[in-house]
Amino acid sequence: MLRPRLQKWIFLALACAVLFYITLFLYETRTTGSEVDIMNFSGSALKNYWTSQHIKEQYFKNGMKGPLTAHDIRKMIQDENAKFAEDREILLRKNKDRHAYKAINVRAPMNKVFQKFAKILKLNRMLFPHPERTITLDGKPVIWETQFEETPYNVLSENRLLEFMEFDPQFVEDLTRKHRNVLSSLPKRAVDFYHGTGYTMVGGGMYTWYAYLSIRSLRKTGSTLPVEVVIPQDSQYEPKLCDEIFPNELNATCVRLSQVLGNDTLKSLGELKGYQLKSFAMLASSFEDMMYLDSDNFAVSNPDHLFESNLYKKFRLVTWPDFWRRTSSPLLYKILNIKIGNFPVRRLNDFFTPTEKYVTKEELIEVEDKINFHDRLGTLPEWTSESGQILINKREHFNTLLLSLYYNFDGPAGYHPLLSQGGAGEGDKETLVLAAHVLRKPHYQVYRKPDKLYGTFIKHAKFFVDSTIVQFDPVVDYETLKKAVKKNIQNMDNLQSSYVYSYMHAFGNFAFEDSPGKPLFYHIHNPKMNPFDYVEKNLFTDPNDKELRNFGKNFPQIGYDIELWIWELVLETLCERKLEFAEFRDRDMAQICNSSLITGRLEYLRKTGAELLGGSQVPQIDVTEDSELDQYIFDKISETQKYKNIE
Repeated sequence: MLRPRLQKWIFLALACAVLFYITLFLYETRTTGSEVDIMNFSGSALKNYWTSQHIKEQYFKNGMKGPLTAHDIRKMIQDENAKFAEDREILLRKNKDRHAYKAINVRAPMNKVFQKFAKILKLNRMLFPHPERTITLDGKPVIWETQFEETPYNVLSENRLLEFMEFDPQFVEDLTRKHRNVLSSLPKRAVDFYHGTGYTMVGGGMYTWYAYLSIRSLRKTGSTLPVEVVIPQDSQYEPKLCDEIFPNELNATCVRLSQVLGNDTLKSLGELKGYQLKSFAMLASSFEDMMYLDSDNFAVSNPDHLFESNLYKKFRLVTWPDFWRRTSSPLLYKILNIKIGNFPVRRLNDFFTPTEKYVTKEELIEVEDKINFHDRLGTLPEWTSESGQILINKREHFNTLLLSLYYNFDGPAGYHPLLSQGGAGEGDKETLVLAAHVLRKPHYQVYRKPDKLYGTFIKHAKFFVDSTIVQFDPVVDYETLKKAVKKNIQNMDNLQSSYVYSYMHAFGNFAFEDSPGKPLFYHIHNPKMNPFDYVEKNLFTDPNDKELRNFGKNFPQIGYDIELWIWELVLETLCERKLEFAEFRDRDMAQICNSSLITGRLEYLRKTGAELLGGSQVPQIDVTEDSELDQYIFDKISETQKYKNIE
């Protein structure tokens, strides 16, 4: 007979074991919705425990060692992920499609169409989020290693890109199947939901304040086209602003996302994330011809003329470049069912120079190691996109928007790492051009690289940040491109065998740096224009507490001191007119309105601005008509979509 005390301990141990198994069962059933082999899962849990003990012993057995490198962490994550390949394979086999996919009927109202597409999104959620992107910080996935590739001379070959990240076979097979399903569901007919021309931004909370500043910047340039501010949640609707200030003063309206796409449908998709809001806003806006603007993007020249330009009418989608090279995984194209050509068809975004002018026979023998992967047919061309501004015809690109939404729905641990593999700016920014590429819709991307403006010193981090991305006029850019194309053709004809190719001189920075166009947008993104942050963190000074300009000294290019204008607008809005913004409701306005810091700031800006602005002139450019050259450029860019499918 066991002693009562021993019986008690045995009973407690058995109870803990039962509770452990029940917890495992409920957890696994809830997360996968599939049957679970409890013994295997329990074994995996114990194995993970012993693995963690091994890691602990390896790195800490002789006391605290140096911190783990990003490479160490990534390797441990991948090693652990590899142990469950068999489990993923079983789950993949159990989750075969049981749903027949056919094109959505777009004759129904917009909310009904979106309801159907939302169902397709939910049915095709990825099974296996990438293990390196499952750890988040402030709602965003942690990117352990960032790739800063910006030099045009570096060879980013197929084999080199395959080394950036690992994507297991089950991850690839699952997304391949889901991608095929979503493609099969896209409408076959053109939509009639959209009408008119205008700008679209995302509002809600602090973003309503940012949008207000952005709209005011548009109106300062002379822009008269209407603006729609999409409000993600009904609770973020601000009646005073949305019903009075925006429509009566700024030709702007607030659009409740729920009223366009359906409240129940949106709820069924779960909480909307920041990286998804752009796609939702672009779909919900009523305009057919639309320019999407990030809410922290300031127009510094009137963009209205872009809608009437021959460039836009020809391409129907215009994007702007980022600073970075394309680092997409070659496995992305397997998922997309795109067959990649064996030979280069361009050099970066030079679609015009014959490849024999710059590709050697030795490079053609070792294409996988010696040729840029994204110079081959079927791949997205260089460079990456900066999506703070997008010019698009939504009737032409409705399916592009739907497909882009799908890429963002499973973005952070799915398509975003596939597109960037830790490349600088990994996120939603490449999803629209990817969708257009998959649907064989050509687009024009501005050639002139953006400028960076420095001037904000983050004191707790002890470094300067590039606070502003400066983007340029695509119409002016296109005129410069036409001159570059003609000059390059003339050089090849005149020099014949003596012609020496240089990307930088033909179509790179050297060809576009003297372009006469002035900036079109100041994307003030880091930090954004929250006046309380600037005051409370004292972002007005450098490491030596010497006053500096936050948005650089290049503003003579645009003809006025934008930094001074912004701060005068802040004081006018919050202090003189006392307009209320929900995000500032509990803030002490005296920090802004009765601040000697702000008074001194304005004096500094006025003094230094007058010195820099003196006699500045903005150069102009003449638009030339050359329909033959226009068609030649369009055809060459369109050739990037003449790829074959794998099956």
